[in-house]
Amino acid sequence: MSDMSRLSHEYASSADFSRALNAAALRLKKKVARGRRTGEDEEDHEALRHLRSMLTALVARLEDTGTEGADVLIPEDIFERIVDEHRGESPHFVEDLKHVLATLESAAGIGHVELKFLDSLCEAADASASAAFRKLWRR
Repeated sequence: MSDMSRLSHEYASSADFSRALNAAALRLKKKVARGRRTGEDEEDHEALRHLRSMLTALVARLEDTGTEGADVLIPEDIFERIVDEHRGESPHFVEDLKHVLATLESAAGIGHVELKFLDSLCEAADASASAAFRKLWRR
């Protein structure tokens, strides 16, 4: 694979992951901001399912338990950015991640703490996609 093809693939996978993560998180944020329960309609269920899949894959990667059969693959650059951003707090970060995942699985009690955590993941994904885009256009 040429360097340009590799960069193009890196950007596409990061951008797709970032877009999906942001869309699902935004769906939940709108519900919480309006004071409505999440999980009331099919779009909510899809957003919750997608976020659970992403967080489950992230936990598996962080705990090094393997990602065989995972519904979602986390692009390597996004995973590395998340690990770098939480390097000193890794055990606590994994606990927080599991807490958010449990809250999403119950679809009840999703609040500002969970949304703030999801925002930090969205920011990491956005930053990685932007960095990949800049590398691609410098070539």
